[in-house]
Amino acid sequence: MRSSVWARGVVVALAALLAVGAPYAVRAQTADTGRKTLEITVPEEGEYFVRFLPSSDARQPAQLPMRFLDRRTVVEYDLAEIGKKAQVAVDDVKTGNTAIRPLHGPGAPGAGGLDLRKTDFDHIRQVDIRVTYGGKPVKAAQVTLAGRSGAPVTRTVDPAKRGVATFEDVPVGRAKVTVVYGDKLTQSQDVDLVSDHPAGPVKVDVAVANSVPVLDEPGDRASDAGKTAGASTPTADSGAPRETVPASGGVVGWIGNLLGLLIAGGAIYLLYRWAKSGGMAATLQKAGIEVSGPTADTTSATPWSPAAPPPPVVADPSACQFCGQPKDASGRCACSDLPGAAGLSAAGAVGGGAGEPRLIGSVGVYAGAIFAVSSPTTIGRDPSNTIALSNDNTVSRRHATITPNGSECIVADEGSSNGVYVNGVRISGTHALKPGDEVQIGATRFRFEA
Repeated sequence: MRSSVWARGVVVALAALLAVGAPYAVRAQTADTGRKTLEITVPEEGEYFVRFLPSSDARQPAQLPMRFLDRRTVVEYDLAEIGKKAQVAVDDVKTGNTAIRPLHGPGAPGAGGLDLRKTDFDHIRQVDIRVTYGGKPVKAAQVTLAGRSGAPVTRTVDPAKRGVATFEDVPVGRAKVTVVYGDKLTQSQDVDLVSDHPAGPVKVDVAVANSVPVLDEPGDRASDAGKTAGASTPTADSGAPRETVPASGGVVGWIGNLLGLLIAGGAIYLLYRWAKSGGMAATLQKAGIEVSGPTADTTSATPWSPAAPPPPVVADPSACQFCGQPKDASGRCACSDLPGAAGLSAAGAVGGGAGEPRLIGSVGVYAGAIFAVSSPTTIGRDPSNTIALSNDNTVSRRHATITPNGSECIVADEGSSNGVYVNGVRISGTHALKPGDEVQIGATRFRFEA
């Protein structure tokens, strides 16, 4: 009897504990999965946007970005809606960079919120890779960007995209760009993506080495659009009766009639002047027809003779054909003493006298630049090179060398990431250059002359 009483007491106590503990368990789960607030602090005031990047288990699509201008802002989110592995992204409009952090797990904001520093903005909001051949955008290509972290991302280029593949939230650092184009041709190159870049999207040019269909210039496309706009287009109510407009009706027909009258009047006036001068009478008399009226005056007529051509312009052999300055006794001028364009802009780089070996930019970043290679020359992105191509981030720090050897020049690839191409073919080791050869270094194509 006494044991049954104890059993009943234990059952009642356990039931009470379960009843009291159940609400706490529910509250803990709700607090972990319900709506939360997040305070975000940025390094300085400016224009920023907050985005939530949903994970694969999200129940709602991505929300619109939220704009704020102060150093602090508070946003709300629900992991049950955007996914347990969702991330928060803060975009700095001024720099074009982004800070990305997870909302749950390692690296997630703590109880004090998300306090961001400048070094936390280690992603680039948008990277545009433009694929060209001969300076024109290609019609179709497949572009893959592999950054320092995350899986490679592939974008497809079609005519509507004008040769541009767009990538978002790309981590800074070295990245590899691979382009598949034409008949399954592949070209790869490395690029350095840095956070210190001009505002807006980062633009990367990739000039493919082999011929591929390209798009026309905007002017040609506008002309084609005008032709298409003038074409007849069937409408949905094609079965309805239509009014037939005569070809000569309206303003167009009136202008056509006016032009016809002007042409007829001009022809009549020319016939009148011909008859007045006696030319018509002389022609009829030659045909054996007797006419009366004025005859053409042939006494003072002089046979026509073509004017003598102007004398040819002979260039002054004592002046340089590039800078116009006089040459000295050895044939050198002022531009012969300039270094291989170190410190000069791409459009104004000058070097090399007449007859000396030189590279002339034909297509790309340094189109129009002239670089002398009459002495051992190093080429690269580093300013210490003889020819410094600092404006092209596809050029390695020490990309190539050109060394004169008697009557020829030898180009060598110095272990560059994107290689050296001569007449469209990537070289390995050294290659002897001939006048007229096309040499591609980075995104610029040069013509070798000697």
